[in-house]
Amino acid sequence: MASASYWKQCVLSVVVVCVAFYSEAQTVDSTSYKPYKFIRTDLNKIENDSSSLAFVYEKLYQLETTKQGRVNIVHIGDSHIQADILSGSVRQEMQLKFGNAGRGLIFPYRVAKSNEPTSYKTVTNVVWDAKRNVFYDKPLPIGIAGFTVETKDSVAEISIMVKDQPKLGYSFTKFTLFHEKGPSNYELTVCDDLNCEIGIIRPIDKSANPFVSELKFSKPMRQIYLRNKAADTAMQHSTRIYGMMLENDSAGVLYDMIGVNGAEYRHYNMSKYFLQQFSYLNADLVIISMGTNEAFSAGFDKDLFYRNIDTLITNIKNANPNTAILLTTPGDSFRKSRKGRVKNPDMKLAREAIIKYSLDHNLAYWDLYEVMGGYGSMAKWYTAKLSAKDRVHFSGKGYQIQGDLLYQAFLKGYERYKGKK
Repeated sequence: MASASYWKQCVLSVVVVCVAFYSEAQTVDSTSYKPYKFIRTDLNKIENDSSSLAFVYEKLYQLETTKQGRVNIVHIGDSHIQADILSGSVRQEMQLKFGNAGRGLIFPYRVAKSNEPTSYKTVTNVVWDAKRNVFYDKPLPIGIAGFTVETKDSVAEISIMVKDQPKLGYSFTKFTLFHEKGPSNYELTVCDDLNCEIGIIRPIDKSANPFVSELKFSKPMRQIYLRNKAADTAMQHSTRIYGMMLENDSAGVLYDMIGVNGAEYRHYNMSKYFLQQFSYLNADLVIISMGTNEAFSAGFDKDLFYRNIDTLITNIKNANPNTAILLTTPGDSFRKSRKGRVKNPDMKLAREAIIKYSLDHNLAYWDLYEVMGGYGSMAKWYTAKLSAKDRVHFSGKGYQIQGDLLYQAFLKGYERYKGKK
């Protein structure tokens, strides 16, 4: 076991990191897109939403007028979403208007040696085995976050530190852990930033969802530690984590982000425990932003893509029958060729498949592809320093602009609905 001095050093090192980390807040600017004339703001709206999103609009209306209740939104995607700049911008603006119910679903991406959103930070003292859903043929099942981490080290710990955003505090009074349960799994002690135990997670305890353990705290927390505890050394030998949820006691919007670098619709379809754990979120609205990876290389199969969309949405609706769906099209992008980077015509085909599916099944959709400026518009975004060098991903500013645009499009639909009441 680690000595007391080790834990003291660990706490001190984390606090130092935490102070530096808190200085990096993602600002909110709902007009960030206005200087860029190539962005088609006249096309920026949620299409086909009058009936498909009426349920969500009504819940938001009740939340806004009564200041009671919650609206649960889940945003699923690929690397465009994992960084949480796009989705983070939408979260902030939604919560500033309708109320802040907490940071929502998170995953310890740093523990999995992947890029992590800036609104929280995770630190560990050991190396964990990790897997994301893209590598579906490798060991470790995948759950709610599209990632899984596991360790057999009895002294392993993970610290979780949240970071406030402008006018939004993300301290939490409820902690939910999505994890493997059973007698072979370590117990987990939960400690605060003063190294005081404030709870324990026993993987043999029963719960409504077989992967979920919940803890409520008597005061808001900004930082906690999860530490393995070998209560039965003969039986317990591992900890496997699928995700975490951070909530407070307030009414408002809970905006969960599920993002995986390289992910496609089919990867979520093949994730063993994804749907079983997803049902716990009780989503009112699911936003799905994928298609970039499917259409990245030559040989895009539009019909197969359509079927993969159908499988995921059908499964989500079966798990959550009252959930509304909002699909977003991928943005324009370039691909590599012998001539260098060239326009990617298959991204337009992916866009067409998403729109067709939305219309065939009466779902709302947001056409980022056309709002960006349509075919070849990525060149203008690159020139304006709004995209990365690969002309597939975007700069931080580019993602923030997309988040602002998505929020403004959604707000238009909501205000139109409210005006008809």
